[in-house]
Amino acid sequence: MSEKFTAAQWAEIEGGHEVTPEKEESYSFLKDLHESRMTKDNGSSQKLTYTDCGERMYLTLLALETMRQYPEFRILAQKYCTRTKGFEQYRIYRIMGTDLYNFIYFLVGDSSAQKKLKDPDAAIQLRSKTKLPTAAINRYISSVSQGNEPVLRTKLFLDIENALKITNTDYKNIRRGLADYAKLNLQERKLLVTRLIFAVRAKLRSSDIADDFSKFAAAKNLETTTLTDPEPTVSVPDISTGPSDIALYRYIVGSKNLAQTKRFLDHAKNNQAVSAAMLQAYMPAIKMLDDIVQAGPAYVQNLRAIHQRAKKRR
Repeated sequence: MSEKFTAAQWAEIEGGHEVTPEKEESYSFLKDLHESRMTKDNGSSQKLTYTDCGERMYLTLLALETMRQYPEFRILAQKYCTRTKGFEQYRIYRIMGTDLYNFIYFLVGDSSAQKKLKDPDAAIQLRSKTKLPTAAINRYISSVSQGNEPVLRTKLFLDIENALKITNTDYKNIRRGLADYAKLNLQERKLLVTRLIFAVRAKLRSSDIADDFSKFAAAKNLETTTLTDPEPTVSVPDISTGPSDIALYRYIVGSKNLAQTKRFLDHAKNNQAVSAAMLQAYMPAIKMLDDIVQAGPAYVQNLRAIHQRAKKRR
């Protein structure tokens, strides 16, 4: 057996079946694939929040759906989905799995999956509130891997958006454009793909889909210079804005400001501009922080200590 893979890795690849020299040679590409993956087992997942994983999973699916629109690049999407499927329950982390598989594992796996992430406690809390349409995602991956037209794909992407509370306007526009991609003119397609290129470069730069998508965009000349890159590259914190969490904000901002405070947090989480009304609603929280700062170093240290205790409690 080649020294490229351990016995455990071969067992995972082959599901416990005998590995012939021919099969060993056919899997040689996996070594290179693993070296460039975003979720490789070297602590890289600890840089990602639960929200990061959801966003990156969604962007990967959008990239696959875009490439699938072109016959000459459909095979790349098909091969990627073939490497992803086969373990539809996402019960274990797969060191040889695709980034898409592992993103889904972090999102729907048990608590041991979320404990591998940047903020485990917040990730576990969000996992308990998230109902990802896993079965529909599996059907999509299986259909693409077989070269078939996925059914209800528009509904699938919308359901994922709702489940993960994705509010990024550019991502929503990409999803809408892909629903009627065949009807778009060349300029509209360039705008759609360029928006997605910005997102892939910012959020999936080291992933196993980034190179293929970049080559696709370059080969089809689908990147335009008329757009400016709006994508932040920082990790998105796992800010929960569920009813029970927002309800506690009434002690800080007042009951009348709760609705606008939720909008403020949602917009801030997605790096979107906030309105004057949202900022005004959140102003009591800002005033509280300013009062603590103005009171002096001792009060700031007390706040930091409370923050650390709160993080451990979560």
